[in-house]
Amino acid sequence: MNDMSVYREAFMEELADQLERIEQDLLAIEQQVTEPLVQSIFRAAHTIKGSSAAMEFGEMKLLTHEMEHLLDLVRGRRLDVDDALIELLFQALDLLKRLRDQYANGGPYADINGMLAGLRGFVQDKDEALPQIALPELTPEQSERAADAVRSGHRLLAVQIRLAEECPMKGARFYLIADKIAGSIGPVVMTDPPLPTEVQGEDADYGTVRLLIGSRTEAARVKRDISADTDVQKVQAIEYKLVEPAVETLSETFKESSAVPEERQKQGAQTIRVSVERLEQLMNLVGELLIDQTSLAELKRTAYQRFPHEEFTERLSDVSDHMARIVGELQESVMKARMLPIEHMFNRFPRMVRDLSRNLGKEIELVLDGTETELDRTLIEEIGDPLIHLVRNALDHGIEAPEVRTGKGKPEQGRVRLNSYHEDNQVVITVEDDGAGIRPEIIKQSAVRKGLVTEEQAGRLTEQEAVHLIFQPGFSTASAVSEISGRGVGMDIVRNQIERLNGLISIRTAPDEGTCFTIRLPLTLAIITGLMVKVSERDYVIPMNNVSEIVRIPRDKIQKMQGDNVILIRDQVIPLVPLHEIMGYPAPASLGKNVPVVIIGSMDKKVALAVDETIGNQEIVIKTLPPMLGKLEHVAGATILGNGRVALILEAAYFVKLRGRRYGA
Repeated sequence: MNDMSVYREAFMEELADQLERIEQDLLAIEQQVTEPLVQSIFRAAHTIKGSSAAMEFGEMKLLTHEMEHLLDLVRGRRLDVDDALIELLFQALDLLKRLRDQYANGGPYADINGMLAGLRGFVQDKDEALPQIALPELTPEQSERAADAVRSGHRLLAVQIRLAEECPMKGARFYLIADKIAGSIGPVVMTDPPLPTEVQGEDADYGTVRLLIGSRTEAARVKRDISADTDVQKVQAIEYKLVEPAVETLSETFKESSAVPEERQKQGAQTIRVSVERLEQLMNLVGELLIDQTSLAELKRTAYQRFPHEEFTERLSDVSDHMARIVGELQESVMKARMLPIEHMFNRFPRMVRDLSRNLGKEIELVLDGTETELDRTLIEEIGDPLIHLVRNALDHGIEAPEVRTGKGKPEQGRVRLNSYHEDNQVVITVEDDGAGIRPEIIKQSAVRKGLVTEEQAGRLTEQEAVHLIFQPGFSTASAVSEISGRGVGMDIVRNQIERLNGLISIRTAPDEGTCFTIRLPLTLAIITGLMVKVSERDYVIPMNNVSEIVRIPRDKIQKMQGDNVILIRDQVIPLVPLHEIMGYPAPASLGKNVPVVIIGSMDKKVALAVDETIGNQEIVIKTLPPMLGKLEHVAGATILGNGRVALILEAAYFVKLRGRRYGA
């Protein structure tokens, strides 16, 4: 087939899976070398070699071929897995990833000659030459005997024997040695050359002989047993692996699909790949359907008010209720189709922690919990960069150096823990370390030096408020610029990104005990639960994810502080922001005794929004505003209500920042 473009997408998907498998297995094998892990890496390299050859991707084919060769030596117990080999394979893996990205962009490709030389020369660089035993290719009968030996519990060993020069009748001696092996060690699968049928005239052929045998003991023991024969000058014995059938090329995979057993065909038919664009379109249609369902519910309420006892009202009610149930189930199903386990994002961190901890000279253990937690794929993509920054900060400035930790009575190895779980209608992600923690006084001093707050303002801050100063633009406590991170450098960007996703971030820290960043995100960005409020006869939506509580405050309980309104709730002073002022509307004509107040924000930063009326919660579809309106900082989007009117969705982060600007926090 000349045009392989039809297989390109399948090749890229398979390549991504195999490269991720190699990386995870290399990280695991660094902790403990096991045969299944070696086999898994070998198979992945073998699969990539075959599929890249089918796609005429020569650079990747050559690179994986050399990787496969080294791994085959490991499988055959002819090469030990050590730090040098693991590091070399990691370097080869990084080059494979670069080649993948370059292939996706149509080239050009990186130079692979240096890496090929490194892989090919790795064995020669070892202090001790590896034993090489070249057995001829097995015949079908010999392969079957070898398989029978393995099934009966034997390990296969390739054995090479050099007989002493002075040994007379070498063919006869070889015959006796082979017979002794069969009787005391295990079955003889094949010999090279074949066992002699006559005992004369064959000494030149049997000076060095090779056997493939089955043994229940390790190679070293077999070597000692055979070496005990006085006519044996030298013995080599290494483990032998049968060549297992593997799919060589991508095209063969498609050709052989009809040969898949019926049970596997049925199992494979349970899942299909769907393009992201189709899922997005489906979610948009569900959103439109949700708007229509809300309109139908509004019609039902109107009909009951005007015609409470009419038959068509009852019928309309039944249809509306049924549609609400069906739309709800459809919405839930489509949202689940968009969900991915957060493991897809967490898997990038083990390699990053490994490399950075080595560069920093620190021993750091990474613990991943809650990897099965599902999150909208769009959020997974968006939250990746903030999490990377938090983890890098934890490694660089959170975890102390080993000698510092031992001086504090801590174990030398630090720990960074990523966890995720569902709570109510949110996803919670935590990044926790057992390092030095954040000291509020140092934060205050640094903020004053940089002019972020005055000494007077710093003196009024609580410890929790002081710690959250690290989210101020330009804040840092690092005494020197670090190539990796500085606690606080870029943390304002982290917070902005999270708040842009309708999320919240908070900090819990203790000196010498560690720091925990907690991120709370909605399950999806497409459809959210919003609190409907009225301001000057206009409808607005506040995302429930940002709502802390809803209260009614007597007007005489509103106090003044520095010329601005504040309220006191459970000994906490919270700024009060009348929404009609922010929106530029006139004050309400009639004022009641109590003011409906919606408190938004997180533990350290809260603001109370005074509204005219709270209507209730409602599932809403987020619509982006057209570019012609420009950037409205206080508006996150819009939605269409059941009555056909448009309601703006308020950007909660804007009002929290507004409070910070007013009060210097």
